[in-house]
Amino acid sequence: MTNDLALRFKYICGRYWRVLVPALIVVSALAFATAAAGVTTPDQPQQTTVETDSMAIETTVSTAATVTGNTTLYERGDTLTDMPVYLRSATPEVRLIAETTTPTDRTVSVTQQVVLRLSATRNGEVFWSDARTLAMDSEAVTNGTLRTETTLNIEQLARGELANVTAETGGVGAVQAEVVAVAVYETDAYSGRTTAATPLRITDRAYELQTPQRDRQTNTTTVQQAVDGGAGGAGFLRTWGSALAADVGVSLGGLLALGLAAVIWLTSKRIGDFDAFRRHYERARYVEWISRGSVPETGELARVPVETLVDLVDIAIDSEKRVIHDTDREVYAVVDGNLMYEYRDGDDHDTNEFGFVPAATLMEAFESGAAASDDGTEVTADAETPETADSWFGGDVASSDRDADAPRETDA
Repeated sequence: MTNDLALRFKYICGRYWRVLVPALIVVSALAFATAAAGVTTPDQPQQTTVETDSMAIETTVSTAATVTGNTTLYERGDTLTDMPVYLRSATPEVRLIAETTTPTDRTVSVTQQVVLRLSATRNGEVFWSDARTLAMDSEAVTNGTLRTETTLNIEQLARGELANVTAETGGVGAVQAEVVAVAVYETDAYSGRTTAATPLRITDRAYELQTPQRDRQTNTTTVQQAVDGGAGGAGFLRTWGSALAADVGVSLGGLLALGLAAVIWLTSKRIGDFDAFRRHYERARYVEWISRGSVPETGELARVPVETLVDLVDIAIDSEKRVIHDTDREVYAVVDGNLMYEYRDGDDHDTNEFGFVPAATLMEAFESGAAASDDGTEVTADAETPETADSWFGGDVASSDRDADAPRETDA
């Protein structure tokens, strides 16, 4: 695989060096010019967005209940906090606690309330709702905390308002209850709202509140600030250590392009005769389609000259045949039926595009024969000139023991 890659690289260098070398030199020059412009240009300040004066407000809703009923599970007077479920017989009342925390470095005006919301829904859509404020506080908070607390009698709620709503709806929809802590805050720079809510589910023996629940809001001010783009300095006064990474990368790219151009140029010069190298490259590239053998000089096969080895390999691939290489005669051939396609190594420039001897060669042979006739020398049609001795069909010439008086198959 390594040899194949090296051979292909040499082929590309030899064939395209006239295009690749100038192009790489241009790329290298542009890279060096870009890097030089970056080094000699003073750093420009960059605009960036910076967040300042951050303020966070958080509201939490939690629950607590004191055991006042008769139960063997808890001691009377115990306080249960944020339980997943409360027994109605043990804790008929529950305390709802809303607490909002603010920054201690400023005064924040906070209005906080605990709200009980009732609603009736059908298929997920609300067709009745009601909200009742259970407690509310409004204060300019300076110590960082505002706490609002109220007590909700679960027994009265279940037997009173919830029972009435359930009876009114008559099973048409589902009745739901929710406890919500809402805090509205304001400072000289910011204002906003936090909301923490938990559903209230009441059964015959217990009730559930999913606490604690939290809601947090963060307020910031964004400003545009100018930031230095890097170390100062211009031109050659700028040290290597303060050069931008992009400038260094562009310079290395220019050096790489210049080095590659030199490698391609040197490789093309070492190849020398590219036509000979091309034939060697084609033999190496299509070696899996070529087998060594003997190509007959005479026979009943009709011979078809092929201009290049690549064309002969294409014929072999299309006809699912092998290319036979006669190393003694340096002939490559593909036999397909009564046709034998031939390519003679090194004769690429001795034939025209149809594989026949060029007309110029034939004219030279004719003129030589005419000159001999003018000198009184007898020239016959059987005379063979040096120019035609090495033609594509030289292998088909009859041997020297042929009867000279026998008629020829074709007229000279």
